[in-house]
Amino acid sequence: MTRSIYRSGICALALIAGSAALQFEPAIIHDIGFARSGTALQIGAVRTSLWSAAWAQAADTFSLENVRFTIGTTSYEAKRVDLTGVTSPRATIEALFASASTEPVSARLSAIGARQITIPELKVTQKFGPETQTNILKNVVLKDVANGRIATATADTIGVETSGSKTTLALSYGRMSISDFDLPAYAKLFETRADSASSPPTKIHGAFTVENIEASEEGVNVRIARVAGRDFMARTTKDSWTDSLAALAELGGKGDLSEEDQAKLVRTAADLLSAFDFASVEATGIEITGSKAKDTDVTGRINRMAYTGATASRPADARIEGMEFFGKSESIKIGTISLTGFSFGPTFEALKKFDAKTIKDADAATVRSLIPTWGTMHISGVDIDVSADKGKKDERAKLGWKDLELTADKPVNGIPTNIRIGLQNLAMELPAKSDEEGIRDLIALGYKNLDLSLLLSALWNAETEELNIREYSLSGQDMGSISMTGLLGGVTKDVFDPDTAIAAVALVGAKAKALDITVENKGLFERYLEKAAKEQKTKPETLRATYGTAAAVALPSIIGTSEQAKALSQAIARFIAKPGRLTVNAKTKDPSGLSLVDITALQEPADAFVKLNVTAKAE
Repeated sequence: MTRSIYRSGICALALIAGSAALQFEPAIIHDIGFARSGTALQIGAVRTSLWSAAWAQAADTFSLENVRFTIGTTSYEAKRVDLTGVTSPRATIEALFASASTEPVSARLSAIGARQITIPELKVTQKFGPETQTNILKNVVLKDVANGRIATATADTIGVETSGSKTTLALSYGRMSISDFDLPAYAKLFETRADSASSPPTKIHGAFTVENIEASEEGVNVRIARVAGRDFMARTTKDSWTDSLAALAELGGKGDLSEEDQAKLVRTAADLLSAFDFASVEATGIEITGSKAKDTDVTGRINRMAYTGATASRPADARIEGMEFFGKSESIKIGTISLTGFSFGPTFEALKKFDAKTIKDADAATVRSLIPTWGTMHISGVDIDVSADKGKKDERAKLGWKDLELTADKPVNGIPTNIRIGLQNLAMELPAKSDEEGIRDLIALGYKNLDLSLLLSALWNAETEELNIREYSLSGQDMGSISMTGLLGGVTKDVFDPDTAIAAVALVGAKAKALDITVENKGLFERYLEKAAKEQKTKPETLRATYGTAAAVALPSIIGTSEQAKALSQAIARFIAKPGRLTVNAKTKDPSGLSLVDITALQEPADAFVKLNVTAKAE
């Protein structure tokens, strides 16, 4: 927000500067300016050491005093503006600032040129409903202004004050710089309405930097060493930026809004929020200090926060790197949090169509349309060490993981058709005194630590109308793993219909085509045998033989004695007798698959082998 105010200030100052090129015979000119369509310019005086006809043909130095520029709800004030090397011709400048001129501000800005514009102090005041924010910029310098475009703009320090609200936020900035600022294009945003709903964005400025940002509120202090980015892109909105901001301020200041006003607020906010983007922006060297409670000090650090905008060849990406938070007896460390391929475009487009009826009674299709595209999130390098129970600092909860992945994209009616959920190396210490039954069982098996990984990956193919369960797996270090893949046919687009009745009918029509299961033992079975043998006062080898024999006898009575059933029974019995790896593959004999009706019609498990080709292998 403050960067936006800063850019607006530069726009205003360039416009102010151009007015000084008016050619008058006296050394001091008082009270000039104009007002038009929510935009106003007032200049108390113009002073120059040389004010003659010769000046119109050559560069000169002069000053403006008591300057005030207003656009929408924002005003810019400067007691003094010094200009050097004005290049705009006299006739152009006179026409540019004539009070009777009907030209828009963006067109007027295009005629401004100067080698340098200097403002010792600039006050920017912006209203947001009942709240007023005031920014004080020191030593503002605009260099090489040509056709309203600034090559370089800098400001040394910026202080921010807020009044009329309950916030106690204190904010300040160090040196700020910005390059290639297109003032006419920026002014056009505020005074022009979009020609169509799909107006293309325009590059407003190039690279920018802000140093030494400091903020504090309610005992929490945040310091950011540097913010940098490039290529701010923006487009006009349906009601212009000036009218949109005014509407948001007006509606935001009201208590109870009618359904019509609520819909207008939603539409306006969505239009404005979707009207700008950056090619990239990042913040580095972030430090957080303060207290979350009177007896618990919290310190935090973040190495880097970054955003990269989407292009035709590259998805959008947002990330946080090197995050650490410390308390008196707690610590949380996260290597990276990233979100790639996300898009709020569908959400904004749906919000821009809101009306009173939608606010009052939104149907399932409308709710689905609000779902953004998630993309892929990674949370990696996590290490957590906190008190297991409040007040018991000697009991610790220590856990972490290598990587957590959540992918949900390629949506159909708001529902993702490509899903991947993965957790690599979730590690935790098992508390020796836990009352949880599952944890007690693991400790009884001799485990002191857990290291688990899981993965679920599924993709819907629209052309073949198949849902491919590419992998579902669970594994544990010194335990083993189980994994499964599968294929469902007849999964039509109706499965994703917002009407749940239609979706349910379509889902019932899906057919199972294939299922593959792999079980691998890596220590869990041996630990279980050892524990059971002690309880039964026998040897693990004796139990192993007993279980294997029992499986070889019992399974045929359950699944039948066909050749396929025998092969499956023998493979399972061999795996139990000497557990290593067991693989079972099942595929329907009918290429179209087995429907839910076909499966429920089976009288006995053995009947399944009539419809399936099953192979099994124990290694």
